[in-house]
Amino acid sequence: MTRKMIHWTLGVLFLILFAAGCHRRPLVDMEERVAIRVKVNIKAVANVTTDIYNEHIPVPDLTTDMMRVMVYDTDSKNLLTQSFITSKSYAEDGSQVFSGDLNISYGNYDFLVYNFDTPTTQVSNEQNETSILAYTQEISPAMRSSYLGYSRADDNENENDRYEDLEINYEPDHLVVAREHDLHVSPHDTVVVISTTATTIIDTYYIQIRVKNIQYASSATAVISGLSPSNKFGLNLRTTDPSTGVCFNLIKSTDENISGANKDVLCALFNTFGKIPDSTSDLYVTFNVVDTGGNLQQKTVNLDTVFKTEDAIERHWLLIDLDWELLPPSPDNPSGGGGGFQPRVDDWEEEQGTIIL
Repeated sequence: MTRKMIHWTLGVLFLILFAAGCHRRPLVDMEERVAIRVKVNIKAVANVTTDIYNEHIPVPDLTTDMMRVMVYDTDSKNLLTQSFITSKSYAEDGSQVFSGDLNISYGNYDFLVYNFDTPTTQVSNEQNETSILAYTQEISPAMRSSYLGYSRADDNENENDRYEDLEINYEPDHLVVAREHDLHVSPHDTVVVISTTATTIIDTYYIQIRVKNIQYASSATAVISGLSPSNKFGLNLRTTDPSTGVCFNLIKSTDENISGANKDVLCALFNTFGKIPDSTSDLYVTFNVVDTGGNLQQKTVNLDTVFKTEDAIERHWLLIDLDWELLPPSPDNPSGGGGGFQPRVDDWEEEQGTIIL
């Protein structure tokens, strides 16, 4: 064999050995890849997606654009890492599905996922799974006075004195939450996908009261007491002490299920962290109407019995079985002396004089 042939043979052997020793490697090791897939299940939310009592009432929007994924240590419950996922698709049943990657390796973890676009519902104490809290802020003193017809500083007696020490908060937005406890992620050489389902921790109630002379109502609001103020949603635990109230606007509507000629109602949907279990005597609703003369007219109803009805328990319908008759605005007292302001212009009186420029 000539020297040239020897060199050529050695070159071929070198290329073969070099090719055999090489292999493709991904830019990211597969054992570091953990993905999460979150399905948002809102198929059975009373008064929003099911059990609609009044088709004329706008329902809350439960769509979302961002989910926050919290990863906790299973023993200490302390936060290890978090991620925000925005990649959204839809399942065959129309449910929203969010997906994204997590920066974790193998081990045991607790996962907590919730939607991160709630302007009213706020979240605090995120550093520990047992203390993370969803809540809403207290309404302002001016709004409190508007909804109750008086403020805490008033000295005058009022039928709403029962609310004097009650904290009244804004309605919560729906918070959809998924929990996975002590989930084991094994060492892996392919992508591990964690699948979970998020459901709401908020209740939506429908409330209505029959009203006579509804044409006299210019605007209407309501305050309801005896409700949970927050939720430690890492534990799925509604807080109960102290209880709180929520306030909301009412709209005029009709209920064809009412027998008789008058089918007019004042009604609303409202969100809450929930009714406090076995709560009695603190369950009240106060309806406030500013009539067309600027007068404030109020009606307070105890809800202990209403909350025990099948409609309330099974469908979250608070149907108050009584008629509230609004009084005609008084021409002698157009401002009513109790909320609202109506300016009045008297007849012109002729004045004569000299204006110096």
